[in-house]
Parts: sequence; structure tokens; C-alpha cells
Amino acid sequence: MAGVENESGIDPPGIAGQSAVLCELADMIRFVGKPEFYDRASQMLAGALRCKRRLVMRYSAYDKPAFIVNEALNDDGVAFYLAGIYRIDPLHRHVRSSVAPTVVNLRSLAHEIDEKYFLELSKMSIFDEIAVVLPAYGGVTIAFCCERHRVRFEPQDYNLANAFLPLLDALHKLHMDRLFSAARALGRERLTENFGDALLVLDRRGDVAYANEAWSNNTDAANALPQVVRQIADSGPGHLQLDGQQVIHWEQLPPDFSLAPCGHLVILEHRSPGPLATSGDAALEAFCRQKELTPREAEIVRLSFVGLPNAAIAKQLGVSVGTVKNHRWRLYYKLDITTERELFHQFLSTLIAIENSECELEAH
Repeated sequence: MAGVENESGIDPPGIAGQSAVLCELADMIRFVGKPEFYDRASQMLAGALRCKRRLVMRYSAYDKPAFIVNEALNDDGVAFYLAGIYRIDPLHRHVRSSVAPTVVNLRSLAHEIDEKYFLELSKMSIFDEIAVVLPAYGGVTIAFCCERHRVRFEPQDYNLANAFLPLLDALHKLHMDRLFSAARALGRERLTENFGDALLVLDRRGDVAYANEAWSNNTDAANALPQVVRQIADSGPGHLQLDGQQVIHWEQLPPDFSLAPCGHLVILEHRSPGPLATSGDAALEAFCRQKELTPREAEIVRLSFVGLPNAAIAKQLGVSVGTVKNHRWRLYYKLDITTERELFHQFLSTLIAIENSECELEAH
């Protein structure tokens, strides 16, 4: 959007800026109920917040996140995120515990453990992020993420995003309603390319109002449906664990849901590892102990994880840059790695191992 994509903090032009936003708003409304809606909505929001990098993320109730729109990360960044770094993504943790429409600033969500996450984001050229978080149906949350790679967002940016929140939430609800209605009316096998989970809509009587192809072709889903219907009648929202990592879950739809007012949406999805709850200090201590690092090596790892370069580490430790480089070289040799990304992979593996062992202890 000409005249407003500026991270310098200069205020966008008055009437010209407002006119451009309103034109993009009109364009976004035209795509409500169509696959392009998320892209147009994120374009409008990113333009208003003066940033060019944007993402639209789909957070599921059980599965790992998915990218709907990606105008921020390269293929390596996406692969790295989905390979495991999503488990320490503060936004992922937030949407698993909150279902209300909201605007969040990434840094306001972070605890000390997330310092490593910010380091990884900085390598992906993401310095700060504002996300407009909108709940959908079936435990799904959509996050419109606007990102800057040089400067932080200011309070007025956060306020502007909050001003857009009621509008985006209302349009998103209408978008989801139209997607489901059109899928049934046109006999579509799926809602869009971005919603591939096996799903079923039951009306208030328990009859099938819509089932996508993924549901119809899944024998596990068909076999479990009678039990799901009974549980809905007995206890309302809930979930059913199937063999392997499949889980069926369901929730009641609102009275104004056109396809099946007061019906139920039933989804079958894969259960992926969720957010890590282990504290960063405990994980770092366990990692250094497990790898038999010296106190100086452990300190270098800790300072690296908060994003300090060799020169800053040397200054903090009161040694030369050459000494830090030598310690880092011996550290990498000991761990049989060559890059800091490999160091993070090993650290993440330690986090996961600690999490798994704690879960096993709780189970016993």
C-alpha cells in the first residue's frame, strides 16, 4: 500500500492513508467466503501497520501449526519451524490456552525460555511481531501475523491492530459461515486447500449436514461416529482418542451458523507434540550436564542462546574475542557440530527428552 509501508515510525498520510485502507477493506470484503480472503485480510492489516512481512497461521487443537499465507519466511525457515521450533513459539502456547479474539505482541508473551526463540526469529529476519488472533470452529485459531525485521512495533501500532479486531473477527466469522454453506451447496470435497482435516457437521438432530472427502474416506472416523453421537447427546463437547495418534473432537456450533444452527462440528486430526512446558533454566542445566560442558562452555551456550555475538560474549566474560572463538570451536568439536543451528537442534532434543521423562513420571 503506497505511502504507508514504512518501519521508520513516520505517521502515514492522513486522508491518502485512510483512503488506501478503506479501498483495501472493500477489496477484502469482496473475498469473504473465498480462498483469497486470508491473503487480502493480511495485506490490509500489514499495510495499516506499515510492514511488508506477513503470515497467516492456522493453529489446530491437536496438530502442529500450518501456514495459510507466508510472505515472511523462506523454505528453510518454514521447515525449521515445523520440525520443532513451533513447540517453543509463544503464540502457539497462547492459542492453546485462550479462545478469545485478541491482539498480542510476540514479545509481551515471552518468558526467559523464549530468548532462544527470538534468536531464531532474528536469523529469519523477524525482529518483532503483532498478531491478530481469531478463533474459528473446531478448536482452530487463525492468527494474522505482521512482522518487522528492523524496529519494534510502537504502542500506537498495537492500538491500531486492536481497532481492527472487531471488524476482522466479524468478517472472519462470516467467512467461515460462507465456506461451510458453499461446501454443502456446491458439493465440495473440502472447504479450501487450507482446511484438509477430516470433518463432519451434524445438525441439532444428529443427522449429517456435511462431510468432506477426508472424513468420508476414513474408516476409523466412520466406525467411531456412533460413539461420538452418543457422547454428544450425553455430555456435549469432548474428544475421543483413536488408535495411533488420531483424535476425534467436537464442539457445538452457534445458533447463527447457517449450515447447521446449534449443530456440532466433528473433526478428526493427527495429534502432534504440543508446546513445551519445561523451564529454560532446567533444560539448559540438563543440556550442559548431559553434554559434559565446562562452566565456561556452558556460559557461552547460555549467552549464545540470548543472541549475543562473540564480541558481546567476550566483553561480558572479560576475555578476548579469540578466547571465545576457541571455546566455541572446542564446544562444537565436543558436540560434533559445525553450526549454531545444530547446537539449537541438540538443545531442543534435550527439551523434548526432559518433557517426555516428566510425562512418564506423572503416568506412574
